Amino acid sequence: MNDVLVIGGGFAGLAAGVALAEGGCRVRVLEQRPYLGGRARSFLDPTTGSVVDNGQHIFMGCYHATIRFLSTIGTLDRVRFQACLTVQFLDRNGRLSRLQCPDLPSPWHALLGVLRSGSFTLREKLEVLRLGIALRQNDEAHHGPKRLSVREWLTQLGQSARLQRNFWDLLCIAALNEDPEIANAALFERVLRLALFTSPADSRLGIARVGLSEVYVDAAADFIRAKGGSVECGQGVAGLLVSEGQCRGVLMSTGERIEAANVVSAVPSFQLAALLPGEFLPGEPFFASLGRLRPAPIISINLWFDRPITDLDFAGLRGATIQWLFNKGRISDRGDGYVSLVLSGAHRYIATSKEELLATALRELEDFFPEARGARLLHSLVIKERFATFSPTWEAEALRPAVRTPIRGLFLAGDWTATGLPATIEGAVQSGYTAARAIMDNRRT
Repeated sequence: MNDVLVIGGGFAGLAAGVALAEGGCRVRVLEQRPYLGGRARSFLDPTTGSVVDNGQHIFMGCYHATIRFLSTIGTLDRVRFQACLTVQFLDRNGRLSRLQCPDLPSPWHALLGVLRSGSFTLREKLEVLRLGIALRQNDEAHHGPKRLSVREWLTQLGQSARLQRNFWDLLCIAALNEDPEIANAALFERVLRLALFTSPADSRLGIARVGLSEVYVDAAADFIRAKGGSVECGQGVAGLLVSEGQCRGVLMSTGERIEAANVVSAVPSFQLAALLPGEFLPGEPFFASLGRLRPAPIISINLWFDRPITDLDFAGLRGATIQWLFNKGRISDRGDGYVSLVLSGAHRYIATSKEELLATALRELEDFFPEARGARLLHSLVIKERFATFSPTWEAEALRPAVRTPIRGLFLAGDWTATGLPATIEGAVQSGYTAARAIMDNRRT
């Protein structure tokens, strides 16, 4: 019998597997697809030979669980972290402004970075300072925003419509993958505390120098195997084996039964619902909410030009449909004209044809990057990730389940579980570590 079966080979499942293997457990990871990585993976584009991420992801210095995970498997050097937080913004007329935070104790590094930045008017700088002071006061009083959307909360704190549109909205959509009109203010406040008001080191951004799969997939699988475990792709799980309130393993799509003392489900919420025995849906309140988490899509538009169109690593685009540009040719040191554009919280655009999305992207690139007007498009690839994350509304927060379930021996991991974070790499990795710790704690008792 296996000590632990892990269902799912994305960040959450592999982090759980690594932590369990490191703790001395015999782990078997089962992934139904022919590849690992889940929603955070990369693949080779056959036309260009470029490695393409299925969605652009960034790392941060405050991703402590992720940094620990990558350090353990020996791949942290594949992520390039900034020396200090630096974010560039472009207006439609091509005007560049920058937020750069000096190496000072928190919160002064962020506040001084705002005061020095050309991204804000004097009035807007004062508004950001007001928000920073409010965060500090709320921290001391141990309370944050009540049942407010990000829009309501920012407006309540005196943030003007222009500042929200040109700054806070870009950060909110990037961090939460949702429109500020409905996104949960408490989650956004937590992100701001961790990312901007903890320490200069925590505020730094990190971008993978290689494809996302190369950052963690093979190294995590190799680590688990080196500790006596196994990682297997193309292994579809049809259901959980549950009797007398105890999870005793899984039933495979082939009909094979695999027994285990513990099972970690690291699959999306809607997939977990399909694995549970019928009596647990909707009869068990813990699981009844699984089908009520609403997805939030992300669209990535990958473009290859015959020349570089910018020398920026990445930039936020103010007043555009496309929110962020990542200069993949520069980030990967290839020096070619490959850029990736990100449209997060893309509910309004997910049904838009790929041809229309491409036309919008090219039109906006010419507005923001003059170099794009003379460049020739060689190739394009539009990726729609319909179930990229859960939608982090107030209602959703109450639906996110804990790692321990009412079924003994069944544990949950995934960025959609109750991590206290939005659906990020850090949330996924943290959930994997939490599930592993719960299993090892049980073994000790």
